[in-house]
Amino acid sequence: MGDAISSLLFQPPPPTRLKESKVVWLTNSFGKRIPSFFIECAKDDFGNGVRAPLPGESSHNSNPGPPPGDPADEASVHSSSGGGGGAAGGFYNSKNAYPSGMSASQAVPSTPQIRTPKELEMSVAVAAARGGRGGPGFGAPTILYSHANAEDLGNIYPWCKFLSKMLGVNIFAYDYTGYGLATDQGDPSEDYCFADISAAYSYLTSVLGIPPSSIVLYGRSLGSGPSCYLAARTADEGSPVGGLVLHAPFLSVYRIVLESGCTLPGDRFPNVDFAPGVRSPVLFVHGTKDSIVPFHHSERLLETIREDCRAEPVFVKGMGHNNVHASVRPLFIDRLRRYLDRHVMTGVDVGGRGNHHLRVERGNSNGERGRSYESRTKKLARLVSR
Repeated sequence: MGDAISSLLFQPPPPTRLKESKVVWLTNSFGKRIPSFFIECAKDDFGNGVRAPLPGESSHNSNPGPPPGDPADEASVHSSSGGGGGAAGGFYNSKNAYPSGMSASQAVPSTPQIRTPKELEMSVAVAAARGGRGGPGFGAPTILYSHANAEDLGNIYPWCKFLSKMLGVNIFAYDYTGYGLATDQGDPSEDYCFADISAAYSYLTSVLGIPPSSIVLYGRSLGSGPSCYLAARTADEGSPVGGLVLHAPFLSVYRIVLESGCTLPGDRFPNVDFAPGVRSPVLFVHGTKDSIVPFHHSERLLETIREDCRAEPVFVKGMGHNNVHASVRPLFIDRLRRYLDRHVMTGVDVGGRGNHHLRVERGNSNGERGRSYESRTKKLARLVSR
């Protein structure tokens, strides 16, 4: 039964190729080798991430509006021409203001770049020589991207580069065991997916030295499964990630076709069970005309998230499952920018603006995880009988 479910759930596309020199190879806890890539966003002279303008935005802006969280922020959003997080400027740093003494013309960025493993190693070494200042994760959040079912790294590269360009973020994406360049590593499974995202997260934190507060998990469709799992696990370990974006997520695999009322034996990716343990700000993105994963899955998942971790959801009227159409992309990018500015950027080390700022504590004030969530994800990961 388990093999039959897996064969229906996982449908890898014909593998697409990437330049071998650009691939970062990871090894998961099962010994499976999976490919990944790291896209570094465009940076200003201070090393901060910069964003390209949305349609209607000016690329020269001397008055970008109040900082995120300012009471006037909402007013600036409504009075602007559609910018992100209240800023009308186009090429500006991810804190939505130019550093002191820096003109707009100086802030025009280069394009996002996919980095080779050697370039990443050199960046880490340079940061270490500077006392830890800088490095691949400096100046911008890093999105750990978990793709949908019928995709692999080659398919999603243009989309990831677009997100990096428009959001001013780094993107680290990986393939699941059995997908893309990892098709020779065996058939995909839930266990492998959990191990795959864990290997990717370990690379970001342990090798590149990016702190959890600077990492945003982004899971689309199938990718919502490993993303929910990791978000809950890091919270259980006392170091929650900086954010979680769930794009067309499901309650669990069985619940897509049958509302069971509980997680049945053999079910896969029980997001509804992991979600209550998340301690990071969560943004839901879902189209109301999704015919693959019904829209109500996001609505119900949102109800399971702690109130202090709920960001304003992006429920797009008329949007389907498989892509974000060009007509809604400005809205989509604008809302993601607002989410990052209000909930994530205060946890990112940036240049020209002082040192790392701690975000509002989401756990217990004494730093304990809370007994009710102790080892929650370890238990949930073993919940499904194989």
